[in-house]
Amino acid sequence: MDFYIFLKDLLRNSFISKLFLFMFVFVFLACSRPSPLPTQATQKMPWGSVDTDITKDDSKFDIKNSLGNSLKYKIKHSKQNILDFNILAISGGGSQGAYGCGILDGWNKHGDMPKFDVVTGISTGSIISSFVFLGGDNITKISKIYTSIETSDIYYYNFFKIFGGSSITSTAPLKELIKKHITKELLEEVALEYKKGRRLYVGTTNIDSGGLVVWDMTAIAASNHLDKLQLYRDIIYASSAIPGVFDPQYFKVDYKGETYYQMHIDGGMNSYVFMIGMYDNWRNILDISPDIKMNVSIYILANRQYRYKKQTQPLKSDNVISILSAVVKNSVDLIYDRSIYRLYKASKKNGYNFNYVGIDDNITLKYLPHKFKPKEMKRLFLEGYKRGFNDLKWQKSISEYEMLKH
Repeated sequence: MDFYIFLKDLLRNSFISKLFLFMFVFVFLACSRPSPLPTQATQKMPWGSVDTDITKDDSKFDIKNSLGNSLKYKIKHSKQNILDFNILAISGGGSQGAYGCGILDGWNKHGDMPKFDVVTGISTGSIISSFVFLGGDNITKISKIYTSIETSDIYYYNFFKIFGGSSITSTAPLKELIKKHITKELLEEVALEYKKGRRLYVGTTNIDSGGLVVWDMTAIAASNHLDKLQLYRDIIYASSAIPGVFDPQYFKVDYKGETYYQMHIDGGMNSYVFMIGMYDNWRNILDISPDIKMNVSIYILANRQYRYKKQTQPLKSDNVISILSAVVKNSVDLIYDRSIYRLYKASKKNGYNFNYVGIDDNITLKYLPHKFKPKEMKRLFLEGYKRGFNDLKWQKSISEYEMLKH
C-alpha cells in the first residue's frame, strides 16, 4: 500500500488533522517497544533472511548458496547448454493488487506463462507471491481473494491504540486472513519447490537500520525451524505493514548471548519492487562455463499506474498535513522510480531480458489503494485479466528521461 495517499485521505478532515498532530506528539513521548539491538548491531540479520554479501559461504541463507544454488540446479538440469532463468518481481499497491492478479490469471490461462525460477514480492506483492510461486489453481485462488475482500477484512480504525500504541488501526483481520490462507499445507508445497531449485523471496524494511531485508521463504519452508509457519506469516504481514497505520512486526535477533528485537515495516518504504543479486557476476562467481548461454529474463509487475502522474497537481492548502503528505508522496515516487530503474540498469549491464508492466494510464482508479471495495477490485481484475489473456505486451526499456521528467 502507498502510505502518503492513506495519510492524505485520513487527514482530510481538519479536526482529525489537529488530533493527529497532538497524538503524534503524545505517542512520540509515550510509546515503548521490545528491546532493540545495540547501535553497533542494528544490521545483524534475523534467522531466515538472506545475507547479500557475495563473499559469505557459511549458511543456506547466504546469497551465494540461496540464489547461487538455484542457478546451479538450473544449469545441471538444462539442455543444449542454455540456461533459461525466469524471474517475476511483484510490487506493492494495496487493493490495486487485484489488477496484477488479473494479469497473472489471464497470462496463466493464455498458456505461455513460464514457470518462474524466482518470484519476489513486496507489500501487497508479498501476499500474492506465494500463490503465484506455486502456480496453477493457486493463481485463481489468490485472484478470488483479491476480488472478494473488503476493507474490514484487512483493518479497522482504533484510535484508542494511539495512546501508547504504534498505529491507528487494528490489523487483526489481516493477520487472520494470512493465517487462513498461509497454511501448513501451503508451506509443504513451497518446501518441495525449494528442493527443485526454485526460490521465493519477500522484502521487508528494517526500520531500525532503514535497510531492505530479503527473506528466503522457500528455505524457511524447507527448514526444521519449529516456528517456521508463524515466521512465514509474520514476514508477509511485516512486508505489508504501513508505518504508523499498521503495527510493525518484531523479529527476534540473538546478539552476544542476549535476545533483542528488530522492528520491521512495509518493504515498499525501501524498494517498491526488488530482486537480489542483479549486479553480481554469476558467471564468474559460480565458474559457469563460457559454453553455457545464460538467458535470464526478469518480469516486473507493478500494481499501480506510472508514478500516479494523473494525481500530480498543485497543493490547494499550505497546512502542515498537506505539505507533509506531498513530501511523502514525492518520496514514494522516488522509491518507485529508483526501484524500477535500478532493475532496468542491472538487466542492461548483465544482458538480461527486461520486461515491465503496470496499470494502464487509461484505466480510471476510483479508490485509493487502502480502500478494499469488492466491486472495484473485480473491475480492476477484469481489466488486468483481459490484458494478460490477450497477448500481454511488456515494456522492454526505460529511458533516463522517463526517470527524470517527474
